[in-house]
Amino acid sequence: MQQKFLVQGVPVFTRRLPSGDLAVWHPFNAEVQAIVEPLCRGRGYWQAEFNNSIVKAHCVASVLVELAKIGRAQ
Repeated sequence: MQQKFLVQGVPVFTRRLPSGDLAVWHPFNAEVQAIVEPLCRGRGYWQAEFNNSIVKAHCVASVLVELAKIGRAQ
């Protein structure tokens, strides 16, 4: 399932992976990166090949709650 959040007007896309992990991607924007990166840091890893963060399955719920608090779900 894919979700889109607007953080400071910039779309942040999340997508559940078959493993239960969550991919988090947004177009480059330094201000949004400063908000989203700390939400993902320590809860998964950076996937350079796709320029996105992967949040481990056991942290997905908390990251989605935090994204919903700071961004408007679409």
